[in-house]
Amino acid sequence: MYSLGQRLPRKNLKRGGSSGSGKSNFSVGYFIIIIAFIIFLIRSVNIINNYGERGGFAYVQMLNFSVPLVETQIYDEAQYADNHLSLKNVVLEALGIKGMNGYSIVAKEVSLFNSILGNDSLRTPISKLTPFSLNNNSIAKMTPEEIAELNKVSAAYDPSLKKTLDNTKPEVLIFHTHTTENFAERDALTTDNDFNISGVGDVLAKELEEGYGISVLHDKTNHSVSYNDSYARSNETLKKYLDKYGDFKVIIDLHRDGVDGARAEQLKNVYTMNMNDQNIAKMMFVTAPNSSRYGANKAFVENLYNIGNELFPGLIRDIHEIDPAATAINYSLSDNFILIENGSNVNTAQEAKLTSKYIARIIAEYLNR
Repeated sequence: MYSLGQRLPRKNLKRGGSSGSGKSNFSVGYFIIIIAFIIFLIRSVNIINNYGERGGFAYVQMLNFSVPLVETQIYDEAQYADNHLSLKNVVLEALGIKGMNGYSIVAKEVSLFNSILGNDSLRTPISKLTPFSLNNNSIAKMTPEEIAELNKVSAAYDPSLKKTLDNTKPEVLIFHTHTTENFAERDALTTDNDFNISGVGDVLAKELEEGYGISVLHDKTNHSVSYNDSYARSNETLKKYLDKYGDFKVIIDLHRDGVDGARAEQLKNVYTMNMNDQNIAKMMFVTAPNSSRYGANKAFVENLYNIGNELFPGLIRDIHEIDPAATAINYSLSDNFILIENGSNVNTAQEAKLTSKYIARIIAEYLNR
């Protein structure tokens, strides 16, 4: 019993009976944050190291930014045109959320929704949608002049290379891993063959068959319905053709390169040239050192590069090696596989279609000589 004036003893009211538990909890949480940050840094370093793109080095970008004179005097924009490395992209990839949005999250969990979202146009932010209206100015279409120019015999054409067409065994397979890649007439991926890479492939196939008697299979399967899975999808398509026909003399995965919007106008000249009084898109070969057939792949690509460089100096921008490259799974299926970038999204479809006739000449030189 205690008297009213007697002070009651203080009781330990802390949870767990330990006065140090709060400090311990703080320490564990702090430790977890440090570990997470270390993992983030390791992933970031790996991402930067795996970027095989030219100009993807921090010191190059920092030097050009801080010393304008260096950029003006010795900086060759063409050597860095393919660089998409940025702090934002590194952070997003390191966190595993690059390209993630509300639609993609739901689509991964609900297969039906995923099939609906195969149309990339449905992912347009609502803020960018405008009321529907239709007039001639809102429709991109080929002009009669462009059609007439495509129908003309190209200055690249050599009639001495033409042979009799034999459709019993196709010699060339053309397909597109990124089937809906658009050109300058459209500001987003499109299924309109007038202005996407598939339509450019049509011109290449027609020139090879009608101009040089080379039998072609042009597959226009849309492998881009799920963009991140495009290479896995095109790999299955390629396997089916190889199972049915055996190997081809030339297999082309035809793409166009991509340029960030802010740099588009600046880089237009990097991807375009004037040849025989026509503006045409420059092209590039992409190789995959992580292919299981890399030695044979490299020899094949260099053969075509040498032919093209001799015939049309300046047309081929480069042989660009990406290691590791997603396309290695396709390169690994044939010694005769090649990935071609015909122009970029800053080029018009017409410029890329005209370039297809030069590509056809290079292939005809390789096959028909």
